[in-house]
Amino acid sequence: MARRLRIGIAGLGRGSHFLPALTSWEDTEVAAVCDTDPQMIEKVKDRIGRARAFEDYSEMLDSGVEAVLVATPMYMHGPQSAEALRRGIHVFSEVSAATSLEQCRELVAAARGSSAKYMMGENCCFMKPFALVRNMARAGLFGEIYYAEADYVHEVRPFPGAERWRDRWLFGRRGGTYITHPLGTVLDWLDDCVVAVNCVGTGAHVDREKDNDDTSIMLCTTSKGALVKIRHDQMSPRPMTHNYAALQGTNGVYEAPRHGADTHRVCLLDPAEKIDVSGRKWESLWDYEEYLPDYWRESPESEDAHGGSDGFTLRAFVDSVLEDTQPPIDVYRALDFTVPGLMSELSVRQGGARVAVPNFRLM
Repeated sequence: MARRLRIGIAGLGRGSHFLPALTSWEDTEVAAVCDTDPQMIEKVKDRIGRARAFEDYSEMLDSGVEAVLVATPMYMHGPQSAEALRRGIHVFSEVSAATSLEQCRELVAAARGSSAKYMMGENCCFMKPFALVRNMARAGLFGEIYYAEADYVHEVRPFPGAERWRDRWLFGRRGGTYITHPLGTVLDWLDDCVVAVNCVGTGAHVDREKDNDDTSIMLCTTSKGALVKIRHDQMSPRPMTHNYAALQGTNGVYEAPRHGADTHRVCLLDPAEKIDVSGRKWESLWDYEEYLPDYWRESPESEDAHGGSDGFTLRAFVDSVLEDTQPPIDVYRALDFTVPGLMSELSVRQGGARVAVPNFRLM
C-alpha cells in the first residue's frame, strides 16, 4: 500500500471543503481536525472517520500529524503556519499568508529553519482559464507582457465571521486587505513580483462605521517594469465579479468575462505579418486548449465553488511533500502575492504615495 500522508485540518468552516478530496485520495489520511467551536467539529464528525478532534491547535500539532491545512481566520494563518514549520510539520495555508510584516518575518524565519514544506493555497492560479493563459504567456504567445489587471469584487459583509474577525481584519483596514486572488493570478502569468505600489480609495460609503474603502485601486510596478492594476472591493452591494482579469502584451491580449454571458477571449498577432488594425478580431480562449496543464487534461470538470481548482491546488501540495519537490507557491511566492496588499494600506493612508514592497528573499 502506498504511503499515506497524515494531515490535520485547522478551521472547519473553510477546511471542511477539502474533506472530499482528502478522504478519497489513497495517499492521504485525515488524522485530526481542530476548531475552537465544538459545533463545527460536531458537523463533520460523520465525515472524518477515526480522526481525532481538538479545540486547541498546538495539541493537534502534537498528535502525530505530518502536515496541517491551515484554514482558520486570516490573521491566524501566519502564526499558525510558523508554529507548525518550527515543529517540522508541512503546511498548506489558506490565503492570505499573513496580515502584517511582522508575521511575514516570523513565517520566513520558520520556513528557512524547517525541514518541512510550506505552500499557500492560492486556488485562482489553478483555475482552468487562468492556468491556460499562464501556459500561453510562458510560451510567448502574448509577446512581452507590459500591462495586466484583475478585480476582486465580492461583497462579503453578510458572510459568517463578520462579527468575530472580518470587522477587524477586512473591514477595519484600508487598501488591498485581501488581494492574493487577483494579484496572484496576474503575477503567475507574468512570472514576476511587485516592487512598488500606489493605492487610492473611495473612503467608506456603504457602511460609514467601517474604516475600509468600499473600493480601492492598487497600481503595482513589477520588477520587469510591467504595470498591474488591482481593484479590491468587499463592500459594494452588487453581484460578484472577482474572476475578471486581463493582460496586454506586444503580440496579443486576453480578457476574462466580467459577466456570465461573456466569454474568455484572446486576440493574438503574428509578428511576421503586416500590421492591419482592421483585421483585429477576437478568438475564443478555448481555441488554444492544447496549452492546458496536464492536470486539467486528465481530470473531469468539477462542480465545486472554485471550478475544481481547490482540489488541484491541494493536490500540488500533497505531491510536493510525497515526492519531495518544490511547492508551486512556496513561502517567498506566497509573500509576493501577499505583501503588496499590506503595503497598499500605507500608500492609501498617505494619499496614494508610492510605497516600496520588500522582497523577503533578500531579508
